[in-house]
Amino acid sequence: MAEVTYIRNPYPLPEVTREGVWKRRPVLGNKVSPTDKDWSTKLKPHERLFAHHTLNSIRKDNRLMRSQVPNDSLDLALTTVYIHSKDTLVPKVYVTMQPESLGKRTWRVLKNEIEVDKAPISEEEDPLAAFLERAECYRGPLPERRVHPSSVKLNITGPHAVESNPGYSRKIDGTFYGI
Repeated sequence: MAEVTYIRNPYPLPEVTREGVWKRRPVLGNKVSPTDKDWSTKLKPHERLFAHHTLNSIRKDNRLMRSQVPNDSLDLALTTVYIHSKDTLVPKVYVTMQPESLGKRTWRVLKNEIEVDKAPISEEEDPLAAFLERAECYRGPLPERRVHPSSVKLNITGPHAVESNPGYSRKIDGTFYGI
């Protein structure tokens, strides 16, 4: 199986065929072709601005039919990686995590990039790459207990802490002020 890599999209339209189906192609102008990689060098700046689409602008185009987009928070929660019957005692962050956060390929396009198949390189062509694929990295000793960021109790620091001004919270005779 060939490895897939992503490169920046050189075309005027983002690759959103995973997100939906076009009713009609968007208007680019008479000087721009959707398959031309050097489209931006042939145009003036105002024409280039009109012909170039970002992911956000193309998603708002009414000619793109996006049927897989979640309609509400329930649909969004159903697309998470959390499975209630299998996952127990997971951190709070994991419950709302989407598959794209874990590097899985889904219907969403996160960046304006296109997929390029990477041809496998034999060991004779690049022996260093073959060695690095087989080598395992030493990551050092793992800590005994890992604390998840959502479960940490943080203290609110302020200028009136006992350490910053000794005697601030005590009376002259050594007793505490009453609240």
